[in-house]
Formats: sequence, structure tokens, C-alpha cells
Amino acid sequence: MKITKMILVYMILFLISMNFSVYGQQSGKVRGKVFDKGTREVLPGANILLEGTSFGAATSQDGEFYIPSVPPGNYNMIVKYIGYKDKIIPITVRPRMTVEVDVELEYVALETGEIIITAQAEGQMEAINQQLSSNTIKNIVSSDRIKDIPDVNAAESVARLPGISLIRSGGEGQKVTIRGLSPKYNVMMVNGVRMQSTDRDDRSVDLNMIAPNILSGIEVTKVLTADMDADAVGGVVNLRISKAREGLHSNFSIQDSYASLANTQPFGNYRITGLVSNRYFDGKLGVQISGYLDKFNRNSDELTASYFTNEEDVRINGMLPTYLASVTINDLVRDRRRAGGSLVFDYQFSSGSLILNNFIGSLNEHQIEQQNYYSTDYDWRGFAAEREFTNTVISNALQGEFEILHNVKMDFSISNSITKQRNPGDLRMDVRTRSGGVQGWTSPVTNQRNMTPSTFLNSVTVLEKDKIVTGTSTLMRDVDESAQSALMNFNVPFNFTKYLSGNLKFGGKYERNTRANDETMWYIDTDRGGLAGDFNTLLRDSIWKDLGITKQDNGLRAALFADPDYDIGSFLSGKEGVGANVFYNKISIWKMHHMEELAKQYGYYLPSPLESTQYDYNYVRNFGAFYIMAEFNLGRYVTFLPGIRFEKFGFDYEADSTYVFGRLTTPGEYYYDHKKVRWDSTKGENWFPQIQLRIKPTNWLDIRLASTKSIIYPDYRAVSPYLYVDTYSAPTLSLGNPYLKPALTQNYDVYASIYENHIGLFTAGFFYKEIDNLIVPIRYYTKDASKINYRYKLTQAMYTTINTWTNLKETSYVRGIELDWQTNFWYLPSFLHGIVLNINYTHINSITRYPYFKSVAIGTGPFKKYNYIDTTRTGRLVNQPNDILNLTIGFDIGGFSARLSFLYQDNVLRSADPVYQELDSYTAAYKRWDFTAYQKLPWLKGLQLFLNINNITNTPDRRYSSVLKKLSGVEYYGTTADLGIRYSF
Repeated sequence: MKITKMILVYMILFLISMNFSVYGQQSGKVRGKVFDKGTREVLPGANILLEGTSFGAATSQDGEFYIPSVPPGNYNMIVKYIGYKDKIIPITVRPRMTVEVDVELEYVALETGEIIITAQAEGQMEAINQQLSSNTIKNIVSSDRIKDIPDVNAAESVARLPGISLIRSGGEGQKVTIRGLSPKYNVMMVNGVRMQSTDRDDRSVDLNMIAPNILSGIEVTKVLTADMDADAVGGVVNLRISKAREGLHSNFSIQDSYASLANTQPFGNYRITGLVSNRYFDGKLGVQISGYLDKFNRNSDELTASYFTNEEDVRINGMLPTYLASVTINDLVRDRRRAGGSLVFDYQFSSGSLILNNFIGSLNEHQIEQQNYYSTDYDWRGFAAEREFTNTVISNALQGEFEILHNVKMDFSISNSITKQRNPGDLRMDVRTRSGGVQGWTSPVTNQRNMTPSTFLNSVTVLEKDKIVTGTSTLMRDVDESAQSALMNFNVPFNFTKYLSGNLKFGGKYERNTRANDETMWYIDTDRGGLAGDFNTLLRDSIWKDLGITKQDNGLRAALFADPDYDIGSFLSGKEGVGANVFYNKISIWKMHHMEELAKQYGYYLPSPLESTQYDYNYVRNFGAFYIMAEFNLGRYVTFLPGIRFEKFGFDYEADSTYVFGRLTTPGEYYYDHKKVRWDSTKGENWFPQIQLRIKPTNWLDIRLASTKSIIYPDYRAVSPYLYVDTYSAPTLSLGNPYLKPALTQNYDVYASIYENHIGLFTAGFFYKEIDNLIVPIRYYTKDASKINYRYKLTQAMYTTINTWTNLKETSYVRGIELDWQTNFWYLPSFLHGIVLNINYTHINSITRYPYFKSVAIGTGPFKKYNYIDTTRTGRLVNQPNDILNLTIGFDIGGFSARLSFLYQDNVLRSADPVYQELDSYTAAYKRWDFTAYQKLPWLKGLQLFLNINNITNTPDRRYSSVLKKLSGVEYYGTTADLGIRYSF
């Protein structure tokens, strides 16, 4: 029945299309390009309007415009581009004829006698005009800004737009948060093709593997239209890669980098980029190839702390006191290598075009970590690890746009999108106090639980006695995700009078998405039991005699594996009152590898069920959608965009069910059960009405209103049917929840923009979202198997700890304001005309009701018991900052261009504790300064020398536990600097 309805809808749309096409047989067309008169560079986002009518268009990324279905007659064509003088051109439209008009605009500063457009002002004007010409609410990073002053990666390029914050890794942006909504609620695309998840568990996408030099612009769309996927609740980031321009063009750069924390030597860090393009066969065939290769050291030092509460303590201002539980210190050596590029072919036909986009981006990271862990109950542990992982994204798409009937356009896309995550072997060696041994550390002072983390570390001394190597493990992980999709859209222009025109757009999409997650951990336990004893004896007597194990050793002494020459350096940049001397027993990386080799060779390296089965799954999703939307232009003042979208999905899963009831002490010992679980054909469908209204009452005011609906699909692991039970001690059950429902979001937006050559663009906006069935992780204690849909029989002897995901019963809310001002001071005298200003501020507030399992004491004394009450508590969304401020001041004079940027990001909720709000985790407010500049060199046209300095003040990332601001983490990345040379022609 539903398929019949869909066919009927398309038949009606086809008949409407034919009717509009016949109606337009006597109309004409207007097409052309808009250029800068001085440079002949195209001007994307220029606004074209036929005076006294509703007919108009905006120029594309290639500077082209097209106005179909224009009734015959004489018109004045008005061309507007902020920063340039308006131009009026008389034209005559004849039946079934096309008027070709190329327009040259003059820079507005010519009024003052100035004839040079500064580099940053040009990029700013490009972004302003594209933003204004869009029918939805959108922010732009222009091609000129990316080209002239590039950032370290694509995430950093997006970060200075209003409403955007970043999740950082190694001091550089990794994932994008839009309007306080976590990265997994946003969609990342390359040339309109969706990128697949690069995360182990959720739907988020990393952008740190993509160098911005291959991009021709970045669009952030914050309000959905019916022709867009409905699961972009925060917004859509589209990384644009252009096709080849006319003539031979190229751009090459090479740079050397310095990282203060690593004290890198010259050419220890580098980046090489290049782009070449040309057109052939009278400009019909375009070929563009680009690439990048870089290596950066992203070392960091980190201190983290954990806290605990006491349910029976007296509350202070409604909060339970928190006490220091542990402190962990990490020294992390991190080398990153990026490589990637694009190959774009396009062919221009008389009635349309074809474009073949190919893109690949890859980030390989190698890490060495030394860690020490101190608990306030006298425990000490340490480990060393060597890791390597690679994240790769691949996108291939054949896209076309053709005029199939008179004025009727059809476009299509057939695409393949792939991500690959590879961990060939994360090797780790653990050290701690021998079981049943003495305490791990001593201190002349007491009451460590009320100390700050730094004071605690400086007060303790690790005891060398009874420290042993307890185990070595290797984790291997392969994650493969792919999506093959096909979509087709039809666009039918119409006009009823000169004052009422527009277009009808409809189409559909099909996508098949697969994901396979395969993890295996191998380990050797060298601490206790017959297995450890046999292997330790083998090491001592035959296979590693020179290690120095004696018969008196009960286990493997940690000192035998220490590397006294391992250099921690200036830990935490010499700040926080903690020295490198707090690191005890820095482990030899070579000895750790040799231990792994011997355990494998002699059959003692055995699989770990927890890490080898819990994360494994295979996922297949089939997705289909169709939509219809319209654009109604009422004169030059009002544009109305109604639309509706239908989406249908179904997915199948295969995962693992594992029951652990013992601990392995002998090879071949039976201590766990394991089986595959299938979950077939979870299905769902939804309708998404999308309505937008644009009003332009004057030449300088633009008001936009929107009401849209969107969806949040469950994360991959959240909805996986996996089940992991451990009954060796207190019973614990971790499981996915295939009964989860998608969350639905109702969105409202109100935006107003003031724009004029002297003002630039000032925008003020308000957004509001209501989220039903928000999906969150949850931990609780129960004996009731109905709470887990009877998927496992729970013991009644004690409570089982459950770790899973759930839909919230109450509605969550997000609201915020965005203020944005972009301008340049071309009208000021002398050198002041080279100043360019960008400033934006976002304030966000959210309310959600997290599950809260409160323990209540029943009885007193030795007979006291605890029951758990299932309730909720109020909090904000994870990853939501309250305030974001971006300030950029640029200055251009002659061949010199510089930019100083400041970022302020308020504290962010990292995680909400399921039991105690006092243990919620927050980041501290983050402030950062960056500087970048380049100088054109006189010896060769197109030759430039450039400098980038990032995190000038060496601002660390800080985290706190609870609103009481107990320090739970601090990480220093250091200052980085890049010096390079660029040549383009």
C-alpha cells in the first residue's frame, strides 16, 4: 500500500511537471556569469533580480547564474554583491530564446580611489554573499580564506563560525559540535556525499585527517530543507572541492613546523601540499588533482583525578562533599601523519554537466605512553603502551545535472563512501604491587583525600618493594563502514505572474549502509596462578635468561623492565607544581615488545573474552527517502519554502553473547560461554515537515523563519544486541538495547540580517529545539529481568549492575542565540582600510532529565540495607558549552597579510554521572590565541612566505569534577609554529 502511494505521488508530480513545462514553452531564459572587473575572478553568491518581478537567481560557486521561465519582454537586470557597486543592465527576453549576459562588477572602494581588494576582505565578501544568497540558514568559510591563510585541518577551518565548538585531540580540532549538539548529531559531507563514521562506537566523524588546502570552501547548514537527510539535528558541514577553472592553475606549498612540547628539530614536522588543474577540448573537459602529505608531533602531558562521595555525608548547599580517590599522570608521545587528496573530472554538455569526484583522506597516529596511577588508599599502578592506528575516509561520486525538458532540470548522484579504522596492535604492559604485598606508596602526611591532586602527588613516595609486571596485552581492531547511495532530484520552475514565481522540487534517495567491528585482545597474565608461574619459570630458565630473574623472585620484578634513560622531559610544561620525578618505573618499550614475542612463540598469549567479543558486531541498514518541496517567490520581498520528507529504514545485526564465570589460570581451561546473536529487521518510518519563510522588506534587511523536524538514530553499539555477563564476583551485565527508538526533534529558528557595504553583514538569530526520546547511556542496579526485556535471567541473591542505553521519557530542550558581524573598513583613510573584522558570539542553554538511581538506606546499624529508587535529575546536554566567542582581526597592506584570532569556549559537560551529580565531569573555560601571516615575495609572482603560530599562550585543557570545580584533568599540548613557502599561478 505504501509503495502504491509513493508511485501515485510521483505520477502526480510528473503530470504537474509536464503542465509547468508546457506552460513555459513561450518563456525565455537568462543566464551568464558575474566577474570582478579588475581581476576577472568569478563572484559566487551574487544576487541577480529582474526589476519589478519575482524572477531572480544567485551565482553558483563558479560564478554562474540561470533564470528560467521568464515571460518575454524588456527588463532591467539588477546585480548586487556586497562589497561591490550595484549594476543595472537592460535586457530583452524573447520566446524560447536564451539571453547570455556576462557581468563585470567594480569594487566599492573605487569610490575612494583605491583599486586593490585586500586578500582577507575578498574572502570575507565571498562568504557574506554566499550566506545571503542561500535560501536556508547557512554559514560559509570561503575559498579565499582557505587558500590564503590555511588552518592545520578542516575542523579548525570550521571552528571560527558562529555556534561551532570543537572536541580537540593533541591540541588540534578533531570533531565538530554545532549549537551545543554533540558531533554524532551532525552530518559531515564531501561535495554533498555523506562521510561515514570514523568513531569506534557512535556516528561522529573526525575532520582532523583532512587538510584544508584541497578544499574550495566549507558550508555549515543549520536549518534542514526537505531534500536533505533528516538526521542532521545540529547541522550539516559540507566540504566543497571545486572543479577545474579555465586555463592552467596550480598551487604548491611546503612548510616546516616546531612543537614546543616536543622541542622538534628543523624538518621534524612538515607539510607539503599541491594542486593542479586545467581544462581541455575547448573547455569542455576539466581535470583537477590535489594532494597533501604532512607529519606533526602532537605530544601532550596529562594529569587526571577521580573523586568519590559518601551517601551519608551532610550536604553543603545541597551538594554531597567529594573526596579525592585517585590521581593519574600520563606522558604521551604522539606523531601524526596525514595524507590524502582529490581527483576531479568534469565534462560540460550543451544541456548539462557530469562530474566525477574522488577523495581520500588518511591520518596515521603512533603513540608511546607512560602512565602512573596513585589511589588515596595506598595503591600504585603503572603501565606503558605503544599504539598505532589509522583512520581513512574515501568518497567517490558520479554527479550530473541536465535540462531534460524545456526548463525542467534533473540532477543525480551515485556515490560510494567508505571509512576504515585500523589498529594493527595496541601493545601494553602493566605494573603494580604484588597481590597480597605491601602498600604501593607512603607519605609523611595524612588526610590525602582532602588534598588537591598536585599536593597529593608531591606528598607521596612510591615503595619499590613488591612491584611486579602483572601482564602484557595486545589489542587489534578493524572497523569498516561503507554506504552506497543513489539519489535523483527534479526541479520544475513555474511562474503564474511576474510577481509570483518559483520552482517545484521533488526526488528520492536509496542507501545501503554496512558496518563491521572486529576486535581481538591477546594477553598473558604474569601475576598469579599456574599459567603465570609456568611462563615465568620458562622465562627464567630458558627463553630470557639475561633478563635477570632469580629463583627467589615470586613473579617478574618491575625493576627488570624499567628504562631509566626514558626522558619524560618538562612534565606539564613545568607548571601545576608537579615535576617529572613523580613518574616511577618507566617501562622499556623494547622489553615490552620482546615479552609479547615470547608469549606468542610459546603459546601463552591467549584471547580475552571481554575485549574480544563485547565490541564485535555486523550491521546492515537499508534506507529510503522521498520528498517534495517548493519555492514560492512573492515579488522581491517574500520567499516561502514548504516541503515534506518521508524516510524509512530497516537494519539487521549480528553480535556476541558472552558469559564469563571464571578466570583463566591454565591454557585450554573452560571459563566462559560464547555464542552469536542475530537481531533481524528492526524497522521504522517517519514524516518530516519542513517550512521556511524569508522576508526582505528593504534592500538592507533579511528576516528568516523556520520550523523543521529532524531525527536521531541510535549509535551503532547502543542498538547492538550484544550481551556481556560477568558473574565471577559481583554480577555485572553490559548489553546493547535493540529496543531503542530514534529520537525526534522539533526545531524553530528566527534570524535577521542587516547588510550594506559600510556595515558588512550583521546577523542575530535565535534557535530552539525540543528533543523527544533522547538516547543516553545508563547504569543501574536491579533484580528485575523485565527491565532488560528478559534477555538474561538475573540472580535474585544480589543486585546486578546493568550498563546499557535508554530513551529518556521526558522532553529535552536546547535554545540559544547567535550574533555575527563580518566587515572590513575599506572606507577608512590610509593603511586603516586594510583592517578586516570577524566577531561572533553564541549563547546556548539546554535542559534534559537524566536517569538518576538514588540509593536510600532502610534500617540502621548492622541491619541497614540500601534500595535504589529510579528517578531523574536535571542537567544540560553532553558537549554543550554555554558561551562561545570568536574574534578575528585581520590586516592587509601591500603584499603583507596577517590575522590574529581569539577563541573563548565556556565550560562543557563531558559526562553525566548516572548516580551522583557531584561526579559529573566538566571542562574548564578555554581561551586560545592564534596568529597567522604571509608576505608576497618580489622575485616571482605568486610566491609567498607564510607563518602560523597556534596556541600562543600554551593554554591547557582543564577538566573538573562537579560544579564544585574539583580538578579532574589538565593536559598541556604546547605552542606550535609553522613556517613555509607557497607558490601559485
